[in-house]
Amino acid sequence: MIDRLLADAGNLRSGALVVRGEVGVGKSALLAYAADRAAGKMRVLWGFGVESESELAFAGLHQLARPVLHHVERLPGPQAAALRGAFGLATAHGDDRFLIGVGALSLLAEVAEERPLVCLVDDAQWLDQPSADTLSFAARRLEAEGVALLFAARDDVHAFTAPSFQELRVTGLDADAAGALLSERFPAGLARDVRDRLIEATQGNPLALVELPASLNADQLAGRAPLPDPLPASVGIERVFLERVRRLPESTRTLLLAAATEETGDPAVIFRAARALGVDAQAFGVAEAAGLLRIAEGRMWFHHPLVRSAMYRGATFSQRRAIHQALAAALPGEEHADRRAWHRAAAAIEPDPEVADELERSAERARRRSGYAAAARA
Repeated sequence: MIDRLLADAGNLRSGALVVRGEVGVGKSALLAYAADRAAGKMRVLWGFGVESESELAFAGLHQLARPVLHHVERLPGPQAAALRGAFGLATAHGDDRFLIGVGALSLLAEVAEERPLVCLVDDAQWLDQPSADTLSFAARRLEAEGVALLFAARDDVHAFTAPSFQELRVTGLDADAAGALLSERFPAGLARDVRDRLIEATQGNPLALVELPASLNADQLAGRAPLPDPLPASVGIERVFLERVRRLPESTRTLLLAAATEETGDPAVIFRAARALGVDAQAFGVAEAAGLLRIAEGRMWFHHPLVRSAMYRGATFSQRRAIHQALAAALPGEEHADRRAWHRAAAAIEPDPEVADELERSAERARRRSGYAAAARA
């Protein structure tokens, strides 16, 4: 699709494409690919959405157009004046978004007169709204100028949805491609079950596939020691997956942490623990509406396994301890003895003979079932 977009621009057929996907799935790599393919044949302009500038009107458009601002002199007077005012190069006379949009369109067409033009905008979800509106305005009117607009945005952002934008949704790598990536990055080899677990946990997210093994030790990579549960995500991945979570009410964050901590996804247990912490069922509705949690086949599922990792690793110890205590209390009866023992152990902050006895009994039960790894861990 990217090759076709660039080829069309080279033949004076303009077009616009938005690449959507979760963090780490490869959107920036695709924009870099486009820049490499266009090098030497097309003029390339880069723009980047910056969260701290998302409230500054036309900051994104200015960043994209800055290398070619001298072309503004060739535009019709009203359009040139509107653009100069938007960019702070002259006194603005009112806020005429139409003239600014037409001016931006004319500017792109003027630059493309010299040679075909490709505009690449990464992290487009952080563009300020006036810039996003202006670029969408231009995309709807581009025809035979030889301009290609290529944006990358997260898949939970609904900007750039006009019919003028083609859409390319990028998902994780399939099992074969993910395995090939792991083999390339870790030539010393990973144990097969470790490789399979990483692919399942990341759902083929390339960034996570590359970064997660770096947080594991040699014995874990070789399959001689158990992997942590949940798997640790890097600070960068955690931060991005937690961005949506931190905007939610505290009660919903507590429910999400309970779901991240309860390893079987049992809704009854999770809701019992949440209620003990003062959280009602409405919190689940908020998490579901945010696209983070769902219930299917009798289990509570996260939208992506890395959300679970990020929730657990991003919580403070006191928050995790409270959740483990609530989950232990929500698991009465002998049939839940093993899970209860693990939650009590995770909540302990000093040696506790009663918890130690529970873990020892759990280890003995695991050994009788030939669950030697679980027995050794206990």
